[in-house]
Amino acid sequence: MEPTSSRGADLVGAGLALALGAYALTGTAEMSELGSVFPTTAAVVLILSGLGLALRALLLSPGKAAPAALEWRRALGLGVVLVAWALLLKPLGFLPTAGLGVVAVGLVTWRERLTALSLALHLVAGAGLILLFFTLFRYVLRVPLP
Repeated sequence: MEPTSSRGADLVGAGLALALGAYALTGTAEMSELGSVFPTTAAVVLILSGLGLALRALLLSPGKAAPAALEWRRALGLGVVLVAWALLLKPLGFLPTAGLGVVAVGLVTWRERLTALSLALHLVAGAGLILLFFTLFRYVLRVPLP
C-alpha cells in the first residue's frame, strides 16, 4: 500500500494561511500606523508562507511527498500547545510562557533523532527569538506585555 502524501494537507494548510493572512490584513485598515505594524507584518508572512506551501505542494512530485500519517497528531498537539500558551500568558507572563511554548512546540513537531548539539542549538535559537520578540513588542512597538 502506498503511503498517503501530505499534498492535500499542505494545500489545506496553505489555504488556511492565505485566508487568515488576508483576513488579518483587512483588519489592519482601522488601526493606527504604529499599531498596525505587527499585524500587517504577520499577515504578509502568513500570505507568503501560504503561497510557498501551496507551490511546494503543487510542484513536488508525488513520489517525493512526505508521508502524512502522523501529521494530524502533530497538528492536534500544536493546537493544544497554542491554546495552553494563550491560557498561560496572563498568569505566567510573556517570558516564562514563551519559553515553555517554544520547548513544547519543539517537542511536538520534532521529527529527527535528538542529539545534544541539536538540542543546544535549538534552545539557543529559541531563547534568541523569545528575546527578540520581547524587545520588539516591549520597546519598539510599546505593546504592554503580561
